Amino acid sequence: MLKNILNLKNAQTLSKDQQKSVNGGNLGACPNPVDAQKCQSCGGYPLSNGCCLGTRETHMCISGIFE
Repeated sequence: MLKNILNLKNAQTLSKDQQKSVNGGNLGACPNPVDAQKCQSCGGYPLSNGCCLGTRETHMCISGIFE
């Protein structure tokens, strides 16, 4: 795959310092952060910014509506 990428016009490799600075993007701050353990216990997936990725039921569990 790297060869395919480098064959693109004007493509270049990143230096080691540049590679270290790549962290997968910036999610930004979560407007309603959730404790990671609470998120997981309700069936969600905690994100690095404090948000919880889950279904409607997951978020109902987190808010205490549904336990």
